[in-house]
Amino acid sequence: MRKAFIALGVVIAALLIAFITFNQQPKYADVSMPKADYTHLQESRTNIKRLIDDLSKFNYKKDSTMAAIEKDAKIIANENSKDLSSSDAQTLRDALYGQNGIVTIVKAAQTGKYNIDASVASRFHTGFDSIITMSVNAINKSSAQRANIVTQMKKDLNIEEAIYQIGAKHEE
Repeated sequence: MRKAFIALGVVIAALLIAFITFNQQPKYADVSMPKADYTHLQESRTNIKRLIDDLSKFNYKKDSTMAAIEKDAKIIANENSKDLSSSDAQTLRDALYGQNGIVTIVKAAQTGKYNIDASVASRFHTGFDSIITMSVNAINKSSAQRANIVTQMKKDLNIEEAIYQIGAKHEE
């Protein structure tokens, strides 16, 4: 009888540990968040990475490269503006399509028939800062936690190096 109680206690403890482990909220940048927010964050990161990759492939002679950038920007704008306030959603759209937005800069390069060199790529910094910040604003309302997530996301995406590489590619 005593062995049965011990075995039952071990089984209950194992089930409790498994339950706690299974139901833990995911963390990003040491910030716990609901699984839906974590999934949204990962999708945003993937979409931003895709935009960076397509910017790297941009060639003013190929319309398909511009189309890919526009498609990426549209996905980012649509997916990340859902949970934003109207002013934050406008900030996100401006980072992509505004006077100094990423898509606007690239369209000017295509129209002017030049590729993205270092001086053009350097203009992307503000746009990517806004895109990442607004992507995080869509999922987290704590400013301290947002700052940690934004910093980690920039680090994971290696934004500074990516922008440098985009510009350096056409500096030859």
